[in-house]
Amino acid sequence: MAETNWWDGDKDLVADIYSSLKKEEGKLVIYKGTSPHLHIRRYLVDWLAVQAECFNMTSHTIHLAVFLLDRIMDRDNSSNEAHLHIVAMACLLIATKFEDKEDMVIKLGRFVRRVINGIISQEEFLMLELEVLEMFQWRVSVPTAVHFIDYFLSIAVPDLEKSKGSVINGKYNAPVYIRKYTKYFLDISLQNHSFSFMKPSLLAASCIASSRVCLNLTPTWTRVLQETTSYSWEDISSYIDVMLKAHEADEMAQLKEAGQAHGMDTLGQREDIKPFVDVRRS
Repeated sequence: MAETNWWDGDKDLVADIYSSLKKEEGKLVIYKGTSPHLHIRRYLVDWLAVQAECFNMTSHTIHLAVFLLDRIMDRDNSSNEAHLHIVAMACLLIATKFEDKEDMVIKLGRFVRRVINGIISQEEFLMLELEVLEMFQWRVSVPTAVHFIDYFLSIAVPDLEKSKGSVINGKYNAPVYIRKYTKYFLDISLQNHSFSFMKPSLLAASCIASSRVCLNLTPTWTRVLQETTSYSWEDISSYIDVMLKAHEADEMAQLKEAGQAHGMDTLGQREDIKPFVDVRRS
């Protein structure tokens, strides 16, 4: 499912693609969260994210890789932690083959061969890739939250630009910041396995709503967003709470770290992410 701006096309075609994504979403392998190795999942996901950033991979790739890893961890309780690290590499390499350009696949393939050198042979790694593909019956080109969030933002941002709230307090450009925040909350969703239980479209909707809360945009969940996503405020509110708590904890950690680094009593604020303000829909 290579990355394309399908949401910018003909309206009828966009509607057909979105409908297809929703149908495919209903066929996804259900996440159970029963792996005995959940305690190292955060480490594996962080490692995947670092590699994805180093190789300039798309968000589509890292989200697909984590999707595959989660389902494998669910089904394979016998794997040890060292083997799971190799499995994570296989998931990332498979994901990039489906989501990235060919030159990216070649670069990552070379990297993986260097990393696994001395651990398992290249032939064994290839067999592992095949095992992963067969586990999913080769149906690994699946929709993730990233595919839905791009579409939802294509509706939400123009609607925001038309409103009086496009500039916040005369300083913050809401359309720009809502994109920053949604990416931020997507990253949070990867780190916490509880979000893997959610449908990708529900996760995407929750990320956008959480972003609107942080930006103090009212109403928090507009009629346009509800009609576009098919999710009501009641459907997403509990997930928003989890995301906002994670954001608040991260913000405090960032401020504490900044204060320790500069020896400040009054801590500075990050420029790319506005301070957390929890103002819900009235």
